[in-house]
Amino acid sequence: MDQKMTLVDIIKLIYKRRKLIIIATLTVSIVTAIVMLFMPNYYKATTTFYAASPDLVKPDPIGNNVTMKKYYGTKDDIDRILTVANSATIKKKLIKNFDLYNHYDIDSTKKLSEYKINKKLGKLFIVKKNERDAIELSVEDKDQKMVSKMANSARELIENEITDIVKSIQNSQINSYSLSVKSKNVQLGSLIDSIRNLKNKYSIFDIETQGEGLATEITQTKGNLAFLQSKLDMIEGVRGIRRDSINMLKANIAGNKSKLHDLDSLAKVFNQASMNVSALVNQKNQLARQLSIDNVKLNQLHSLYGADAKVIHVVEQAKTPLRKYRPKRSLYVLGAFLLTLLFSILLVVIIEENKKINWN
Repeated sequence: MDQKMTLVDIIKLIYKRRKLIIIATLTVSIVTAIVMLFMPNYYKATTTFYAASPDLVKPDPIGNNVTMKKYYGTKDDIDRILTVANSATIKKKLIKNFDLYNHYDIDSTKKLSEYKINKKLGKLFIVKKNERDAIELSVEDKDQKMVSKMANSARELIENEITDIVKSIQNSQINSYSLSVKSKNVQLGSLIDSIRNLKNKYSIFDIETQGEGLATEITQTKGNLAFLQSKLDMIEGVRGIRRDSINMLKANIAGNKSKLHDLDSLAKVFNQASMNVSALVNQKNQLARQLSIDNVKLNQLHSLYGADAKVIHVVEQAKTPLRKYRPKRSLYVLGAFLLTLLFSILLVVIIEENKKINWN
């Protein structure tokens, strides 16, 4: 029965075939080193920034409602920035601004040129969220100076794109509030005209004063009428009272009754008209208050639209890298050396074991 190879046997075999193993290992290592020397150096530049809170581009609340504003965005705000950063719009602007077709030596006239340049840029342009919830934008390139410019430019393009989106939303709000203010001004003018017409029609200049005066006059007329009627009842059965005095008293009573009737009719008309005027005045006041609030909001939106919208907080600008990022030539050569050494030993063991097999 064949004896299995022990560790000592393997060490003896390695020593026996040491020249072959050394030659193979050195050959592969040298070839790998030569190949690595021809590989271009790539440099990496990174800029870091945080998402700003949407509170910074919102109008302040009207009145005494003071709310604490947040300065840094949430996970949703970070996701929105990452979406914009990885959009085709940003990549197209980078390709155009840095003439990347020529820089990456891609023929823009070919059918798959757009696919190729996007694939190439996708490998060299990385935007991600780090463990501290900051956004890291990294660019790799063979040009040591261009890489930092490209990273900072990409960040500025992202900021400008988000700012444009915010400005577009603000502009829509401004248009909406402008239409609302215009409509409310027309309604307010119509209410003022209606109030003026009602007041002119019913000779109303002060509802409260006129109402009190009319009520006082009705009360006085009723009092006079009651007094005259009592006086008439008292003197009608008394002898010696001249007929002319009684007729005069009856005439006064009739006059007060007529006056009271007219006052009652006037009061009914005045009350109805004053109710209509009061309702219109209340509508006008409510509309005026709402119009004032809308004007304040509109002015706030105009101010925010004209101001710089803070959408990101820059932590670190991308700087020109002093050292290459890749390739790690020493690691490649060391890896090739170790893999070749292990493979050579394994191959020697397999060949030696193969000799012991009787294939017949």
